[in-house]
Amino acid sequence: MDQKQDTKASAAMTIIQPRDISSVLPFFLPRVQPWHLNTCCTLINDDSTLDHLGECQDFDIDALVWAIQNDLSVSCVERYLKRWNAPRIKQELSKPVKMLFNNDLYPALFFAVERNCPELIRLLCSAGADPAQQALPTRIPVLAYCIMSAEYQLSDTTDALFTLLAMGANPYDLPQDIWCHYIKNPARVGPQLPVAEVEKYSWCSLEIRAALCRTFNLLQRYQFKMASLLPGRTARAKQVAAAFDITPLFEIPFQIIGQRLAARTVQEWVMSHALHHIEMPLVLLFTGPSGHGKTELAKRMGELLSLPLLKIDCTQIHVTIDLFGPQAPFAGHEAGSPLNNFLADHSGQKAVVFLDEFEKTTPSIHKSLLLLFDEGFYKDRRTVGKQLDGTKIIWILASNQGEEMIQKYWAAHYFAKKKPEHAQLQLPIEPLQRQLEQSFQLTLGAPLTGRLSAIIPFLPFTPEERAVTTYKFMRKLFNSTRRPISVATAHLARHLYLNFIDDGALASFIAERYYSPELGARSLLKAVNTQVCHKLTKAFLAKEEEITDGMNEGGWECYDVRVKDMKGGWREIVVRANGVRNLQVRKDDEFKFGLTKKKSCEDLQVGELALRLQTTMRIFCASPPSRAEKKKKKNKKVPGRSRK
Repeated sequence: MDQKQDTKASAAMTIIQPRDISSVLPFFLPRVQPWHLNTCCTLINDDSTLDHLGECQDFDIDALVWAIQNDLSVSCVERYLKRWNAPRIKQELSKPVKMLFNNDLYPALFFAVERNCPELIRLLCSAGADPAQQALPTRIPVLAYCIMSAEYQLSDTTDALFTLLAMGANPYDLPQDIWCHYIKNPARVGPQLPVAEVEKYSWCSLEIRAALCRTFNLLQRYQFKMASLLPGRTARAKQVAAAFDITPLFEIPFQIIGQRLAARTVQEWVMSHALHHIEMPLVLLFTGPSGHGKTELAKRMGELLSLPLLKIDCTQIHVTIDLFGPQAPFAGHEAGSPLNNFLADHSGQKAVVFLDEFEKTTPSIHKSLLLLFDEGFYKDRRTVGKQLDGTKIIWILASNQGEEMIQKYWAAHYFAKKKPEHAQLQLPIEPLQRQLEQSFQLTLGAPLTGRLSAIIPFLPFTPEERAVTTYKFMRKLFNSTRRPISVATAHLARHLYLNFIDDGALASFIAERYYSPELGARSLLKAVNTQVCHKLTKAFLAKEEEITDGMNEGGWECYDVRVKDMKGGWREIVVRANGVRNLQVRKDDEFKFGLTKKKSCEDLQVGELALRLQTTMRIFCASPPSRAEKKKKKNKKVPGRSRK
């Protein structure tokens, strides 16, 4: 009886055993080149090559991947895809690229991720590439590859990862325990899994899980958690977004911390405005505490939708002339004003105008905006009688008014929920919007308030969101110090590796101690500058060695950043130098044949032979390497690797 129970229990729960795939890492994709070329085709790393291939031959997935790997422009790749009908391209993108001398299969989307280009990822997914694709035979999903590739590409793949999630990638392609409790660092050894999930996550060996734990940072884990809470997009929503070229709008929730409610409301209003062809400006009022994402969301809207953005600080606007400039023929009318000239340059076009601190404007300013917000037409003040079309302008007004009202509403509704992550999207927001509308009628007046399309409240940060916002600023410092040294331009604090030990605990410590509700994210930025950046400077200057450009060829100076328990029972952040870290990276002249990490001499010779064979068949005009070059290549040492 006991034996049967044990057998039944072991069948229900089991631990994934590591498979013999120790050669999978580092995960480098092989170089791909077109197979089928006409006699008129010569491969040159230029957009004209892909344009020529599209004109003279049928669709070739190898040609597409070659263009991606050789940094051809996104517009060129888009032209190539548009030469064939959409169903054909979707079918072709679902086929993986097969390697010549082994059975490895890689979807084209993997190569866009390797290039770390969110625009290209968005283009391929919009054309039909499935963000749930896997590499074969390892079955590593594209999300996992995107995370792990950051370690060897020496670049931050966070934006590429967010684009994949926005385009429909399933966060459950990775084991849930890695990202569910995002503040905590994931464990190197995973928990027991149900039998039904063992096969799904069989690719996640101990080696790969360790690589994920090294590179899966707090910001990425947070967005995985948030992606799991967002409702899936319908096929109709994707169709509408594609028809009006606003697909990047789906990325807004992944570009800001918190404010899920505000991001969803903005998405709904922009899509509704486009769907019904409303010939009026879209006027959105962002209101809430300072430093909680209003400016960030406005900037991201302009960037994602590729729209020009004009920001105006309304604290400097007192009269109508300050906003629009003098009317012709008065003196100075030729120069106009930033807003006047922006409206003239983008008449009849889509653009974003951001009016910050709008509550500080005067009634005369309110009156001058009535016609613009209503009908969208405006007369250029530099000329007499020239009418401008502003019906496609998106106006965003930012204000701190109603902050106390929002704080009270948030405290009464949010903290009563048992699951904070769900609470924000489930809040009954309409009563709060009606209260805010009544408040703005008293300050802005009923005529202007009545012309607002929507009032969007920005809510206070949760403790977890404060920690993630803190880490976002820490990550910016991480990326800036990882760039190459340039003595000539005085960029000296570079080629460094910041090792944030337990990033969730570190960011939470800073957020708990230094967050100010009145300053919001600005207080966290200040804390990162004083507690991390300033202490890094002290540790950096403590070294005697002078900085040279030649250091870019060596290892990265490593600095550990941690929270340390001090004598007396108090804690503080400590930054200490920790030697030099050698990262194994892919060199431009290094040909990785497949995923294999350790290869025999025969394998290396076959790989090099394959490359030379491919270059000959692709009509490459290159002379064979000399004996000295072969010897130099054979003896070349790659950092972090050893040859047997």
